[in-house]
Amino acid sequence: MIKIYFDWNVLSQIKNGKHSELKEIIFDNDKLFIPFSTSHIGDIFSSFIDTDEQKKYIKSDLDFISDITKDKCLMNTGKEVVLDFYPPEELFQQRIDEKDLFKDISLDGLMNIFEKDELTKPIGKALFGLLKSIPIEESFKQAFDNPESAKQIEQMFPGLRENPTMEGFFQSFSKMNLNLNESDGYKDLRKTVQNGTGINRDKIYNSENPYKIIDDNYKKLGVTPNEFVDNSKNAPEWFNEITNEYILLDMHGFQEDKVNIGKGRKETFKNTTEDAFHSAFASTCDFYVINDNKSFQKTKVIYEKLNINTLVLKPSEFVDYYQKYLQINDPILNFRIPFEIIKSEEYYEEVMEDAVLRTYYVPFFFFGFFNKIMVLLPNDNSNANILLSQNGPSNHKVYSMEIQRLYKELNSILGNDIDNLGEIKDEEFKQDEWIGRKWKLEEITFRLTRPNGHFQLYFDQ
Repeated sequence: MIKIYFDWNVLSQIKNGKHSELKEIIFDNDKLFIPFSTSHIGDIFSSFIDTDEQKKYIKSDLDFISDITKDKCLMNTGKEVVLDFYPPEELFQQRIDEKDLFKDISLDGLMNIFEKDELTKPIGKALFGLLKSIPIEESFKQAFDNPESAKQIEQMFPGLRENPTMEGFFQSFSKMNLNLNESDGYKDLRKTVQNGTGINRDKIYNSENPYKIIDDNYKKLGVTPNEFVDNSKNAPEWFNEITNEYILLDMHGFQEDKVNIGKGRKETFKNTTEDAFHSAFASTCDFYVINDNKSFQKTKVIYEKLNINTLVLKPSEFVDYYQKYLQINDPILNFRIPFEIIKSEEYYEEVMEDAVLRTYYVPFFFFGFFNKIMVLLPNDNSNANILLSQNGPSNHKVYSMEIQRLYKELNSILGNDIDNLGEIKDEEFKQDEWIGRKWKLEEITFRLTRPNGHFQLYFDQ
């Protein structure tokens, strides 16, 4: 299946009557795999107001997501990004139930959470009593003694100077968290970072190479930007890497997001964070369709730097791409087009001991799955070995539902498989060696296999 991740902005516009061609393409198209993520829920939650009218509007948004994704949800477990089937309305209700849980992350606020459980109450009381008395690191105290840094530290950690203990640190961190995510504190923080690094916001905003500007300025300071990014284990390493790169670009001024707490939808650091998460989730899919220009530009720059092969497109660009390459109406073209491509000279060649391997990377998705052709030419001039393979997204997984649909596609053209194994069951993939499927058509045997975890279709002549 062709995996497509849509930014909420695009989905919202489709729901409200825009992008009619795109809507016609994606609705009830069984060769497309369209997930939503927890960040879509975060986007909608940012406009949450506890009124009947707003609740009704939000429910219509959640129902729309459910209809278009069939409840396929990407979730970050902390160790990996997993796919689950989850109604968006249930996830949204969880957000409502938990919205005040960590609003106060001072020691007293965290202690209140512990005190709600009789089992953790005694442990929490002893632990937090100890933490309150621990002094903060000496580097913080020295920063307050320096007039140049004292103002910036006080701005980031309000109240810490008056109470330089762990209790004071958590209290100030709680205030900073609220200031960033509920107010316009991110605007000041971003300005502080740009001034401190000597970066001209107007110069970097539309730069063709923002990373060079950032790296050059940090070299002058004798440090690297990586010293200030989040390396916590709250997500897979690749997920954190994309998220950090996104926030780094925005914080230093490249296509920086608007911060607005006035009328209408509140735009704070929380929105930038969700956009960063979208870019990470989207790297599990073949296409990321997005209409917000700032996020579009940041994501393209990040994917290029990190060699992520997810294609980032605007809605109209995706429509053009689909009509040109993905809309294969005649099933037999899934066989004909690869042989036409093999005649071309556009391939990557690898000379091996007994053969030459030619690899063709194509914009097509044959049978809604394969986008790579490999041809092995033996040195003894015997028949070439041809197979279709997948050049999948950098952080993707292949799900059983994709292979089950692929089987149905092949079965509709080639008929029943030779061994009459029939439709593919989920249980088959739990074994180390997958049995696969075979078909025979005239002089060619087609084998759907999974060597080394990669699904491939061999043409045996």
